[in-house]
Amino acid sequence: MTTLPEATLPETTLSETTAPDVRLAGPADHGLVAEGYVAEGFEEVREEFDRNLRERDELGGAFCAWWRGAKVVDIWGGVADSGTGRPWEPGTKSLIFSGSKGIVAITLLVAVQKGLIDFDAPVARYWPEFGRHGKERITLRQVMSYTAGLPGVRVPLGQDDITDPLAMARLIAEQAPEEDERAGGILYGPYTAGWIAGEVVRRVDGRTIDRFFAEEIAAPHELDMSYGVPAERAGEVARLEYGAHFLAQYTGFFTSDDPMTQRIWQNPIPFPHEEMVWNRPERRTSLIPAANVIGTARAISRLYAILATDATRAHGEEFTLLSREVLDDARREYVRKTDPLIDIRMVYGGAGFRLRATPRDGVDGDSFGHDGGGGSAHLAWPGAGVGLSYITNRLIAVGPDDKRASSLLKALARAVSRLGA
Repeated sequence: MTTLPEATLPETTLSETTAPDVRLAGPADHGLVAEGYVAEGFEEVREEFDRNLRERDELGGAFCAWWRGAKVVDIWGGVADSGTGRPWEPGTKSLIFSGSKGIVAITLLVAVQKGLIDFDAPVARYWPEFGRHGKERITLRQVMSYTAGLPGVRVPLGQDDITDPLAMARLIAEQAPEEDERAGGILYGPYTAGWIAGEVVRRVDGRTIDRFFAEEIAAPHELDMSYGVPAERAGEVARLEYGAHFLAQYTGFFTSDDPMTQRIWQNPIPFPHEEMVWNRPERRTSLIPAANVIGTARAISRLYAILATDATRAHGEEFTLLSREVLDDARREYVRKTDPLIDIRMVYGGAGFRLRATPRDGVDGDSFGHDGGGGSAHLAWPGAGVGLSYITNRLIAVGPDDKRASSLLKALARAVSRLGA
């Protein structure tokens, strides 16, 4: 293994070339062991990745982590497409589902940093039509923390409709918030926050949210990630598959006759039993802000590593992407509630980052980011100087069925603790 000498890596440095690409395995292993490299002291992370491939129903995936400005884990393995046998390569991308919501939050925060928006201002200040039907006081902070009472669209939608963000924004502008008493706290929805955020960015800046992200964040920091991908790059994206018990966990939501549940989870059903709709070309190439960010683990982890560093700078110190003041506000707990429909306790910061539901003193105790349906995880641990991303193409049910991401994160936390967080 290759040691990354901390003394030569300033905490503000985030370079893709901080260590040589030391191979762990080659194509002859048929995806059963990790390829890539780990720094000395992080070998246990590779061991857990191998265990995911051999024992935990992993199909293909990648894990990348940065610590104190150095890339210390960069591994991948398995297959990107089980139909063709295409192997997972260093540049393989995956669609990260609700991990996209963390990227929406980051995009909005850059707009805040530029003075374009204020999370506590009414959305209608930037998008006047939104203020109709009792929504004139709803703030962007409420939207991003799922406390605005707008978790779904009331007009019946087909699978193709959600690829048109302008049409979705018009529908949201013409509807009232939910009046059901269950909408009094967190009411999570798969799409609407992204459509609202995207329209706000378009109104204040003139660029669509995907173009804003590409030009203000991805290009300056050389991040191989985007909202959707150009058609000519769709072949770089892993093909998704349903895994163990994934669809079974949603049966109650997808078959419920409760009107509010239907509006959120059946309009349209995000994961139809008969087809993995997210493999459709238009799902990869269109703009669905809260659900179809696509990228490599290298790129997503690097973005969160930048935030982990910026979040611990002194107030007023020069920053890379976001100031300490903006990030302090973004990751301050805003709401802690149990979603009454999915019965999951959630904690959201004021910008839309998901925070730890249970406080802890470990190196990951101050984590923020957002996970994605099926198992992906994308986080910053500011206190430890860590940014990480785990991507996969096999979707597995939340909980004890899926230990892939949790095993990697626990191994990473142990390594960072041993090496001195």
